[in-house]
Amino acid sequence: MPSADTTPYDLCPLITPTPANPSTLATTQRPAYKPRSSDPSALSYSFTVPGDPLSATVVRTTTRTVLRAHGLTAIEEPVLSISGELVACATRFAPGQDIYHSLRWCDGALRIVNWDAHHAHSDAYQAAHCSAQRKRALLLLAAVVHECHGTWGISKSGPATEGTRVWARLPLPGA
Repeated sequence: MPSADTTPYDLCPLITPTPANPSTLATTQRPAYKPRSSDPSALSYSFTVPGDPLSATVVRTTTRTVLRAHGLTAIEEPVLSISGELVACATRFAPGQDIYHSLRWCDGALRIVNWDAHHAHSDAYQAAHCSAQRKRALLLLAAVVHECHGTWGISKSGPATEGTRVWARLPLPGA
């Protein structure tokens, strides 16, 4: 147990002292983020956002940063549209619950996966109705993916998790 006169900086070398003048925190220079590689093959990001309509903005902003860091500005606009639509739809089907969003580069294409906690229905009629409603909510996504010669789909989550996974795969133009 640390003694009463121990400072937090003695507890862990990663804790940096607060400047004497707290207003200097905003002007402190931090090293710029450098991705492992600007090559798209190194692109692999996943994050969770709350099931709130404002989360679509967070996802779009984060996705824009990721795409630019990996030199994928050629597909920036369609990917931002798709990501925003996926999150907006998920907030309607699982409001207030966490939404998992993933971006991965695989085989010359960007794979976007969105998972929400909306459970599969045991009744076949309800399951068909729910699937039709989700597809209807994703009409813009379907049009964007089609225009970019990509693919998309809705699938059940794996056996370890429940919920719904919606994915889109966009190839790089000219690839």
